[in-house]
Amino acid sequence: MPPSEQRSHRGGRSVVALLHILCSITGVCCSQVVVPQRVSAVLGKNATLECRVEVGTNLTLTQSSWERRLPSGSVTLAVYNPLHGISIPELSHRLYFRSPSSHDATIVLENVGFADVGIYTCKVATFPLGNTQASTTVNVLVEPKVYVSAGSTALIDGGNETVVATCIAERARPPAEVSWESNLFGQSEVQLFDEVNGTTSTQVRYLWQPTRHVQGHALTCVVRHPALLNDFRIPYQLNVQFAPDISVVGYDGDWYAGRENVQMTCKANANPPAHHFRWIRLDSEMPEGVEIINSTLLFLRPLQRNDSGVYRCEVANDINLRSRDVRILIQDQSQAERSNSIAVAGAVMGAVLALFLIVIFIIVILTARKAPPPAFTDKVIDLPPTHKPPPPYSERAPTIPLGVHASQVAWLCQNRRAERRYELSDGQRPSTTRPRLQSPTQELSRLEWVCHQSGTDHVYINHREHYV
Repeated sequence: MPPSEQRSHRGGRSVVALLHILCSITGVCCSQVVVPQRVSAVLGKNATLECRVEVGTNLTLTQSSWERRLPSGSVTLAVYNPLHGISIPELSHRLYFRSPSSHDATIVLENVGFADVGIYTCKVATFPLGNTQASTTVNVLVEPKVYVSAGSTALIDGGNETVVATCIAERARPPAEVSWESNLFGQSEVQLFDEVNGTTSTQVRYLWQPTRHVQGHALTCVVRHPALLNDFRIPYQLNVQFAPDISVVGYDGDWYAGRENVQMTCKANANPPAHHFRWIRLDSEMPEGVEIINSTLLFLRPLQRNDSGVYRCEVANDINLRSRDVRILIQDQSQAERSNSIAVAGAVMGAVLALFLIVIFIIVILTARKAPPPAFTDKVIDLPPTHKPPPPYSERAPTIPLGVHASQVAWLCQNRRAERRYELSDGQRPSTTRPRLQSPTQELSRLEWVCHQSGTDHVYINHREHYV
């Protein structure tokens, strides 16, 4: 290298070193370009590519621009110069600066398509430092088309498990997240299908065994996707078909002979609606004076006893034919009249019973007044026993008849003991036969008294263990 070039090279390095020293001391080199790392744009909508410029106080913005990297090289899309204005050589009909300034180089790209996918670079030129840049990647999102379709077969009450409905998120990029919200005990099946331009269709089928109890309830298809600001929700109402459920109104159980203006109406809950109603009588022919109008059985005359019987209402729809039987009983009287008759009969029976009880009460009172007063011996018998125990049962004498005074018994026994002592003193054997004793009271001669001699003067009176 010639000496002159060596001197210039050393001089250049000295200038660069001096600039770096100045930057570090004064802060002249503090410039920065800030862009998002990725930009997601929705197909067919606008995409905003933000670029924020942070320039030091001692730097001057000379130009800001956007470039796109292609396989053939970089292409300038838009340029902003504070002195010369804006230049957009490419995509001038779809691209513009949002609010160009020394601190903002943001651009807006309209009607984004798949061809807009790629890497974009924001460049900022300052004096005296030169260019500073940052890059972002543009990705195109495809918002799914969401709809719900019914199953291929009708939902029949009590049928086998079948597809109730299918929720479809069609041609989404990236694939949409699809689910069913329901309080039924069903299950979901997810299927993915690849489409053109890198899109994907998602289908979620809901399988369930139909039952009539949830007729009219709703399922909800929920779709989530980055291109959607909020979850997309589509309700789907269940349509379960079932045979008629029949009820009969009008018969209140109080039909009686002579009652007028009575009728029975057959009502049916069915899906699809019932289209056939018929009234028949099972136990005999339909009586005269009865008319059938649609689902109503109307009696045009007063009721008769022979109207009692079993009536059947038949209802049909496209699913099945069902029937309901009603047994009618015609009474002689109404329930109110029967209740009054029972009340009258009860009152009569109550009066008869009360009269009978009064008669019985009077008879008992009169009988009690005619009864004789109790004897003295009954009172003696009821006296409490003495402290001495009774003699052995074998030595007890027969019971003294009621009405005999105790003094008479004592007198009789004393005479009997005196006779006994007299016989023993004369050496005679006791007589086997008892002489008839004479007492001041002639009534004692007709009684059989037996005296018990126990070495004392006590005499046993009766079997209730009383002593005198």
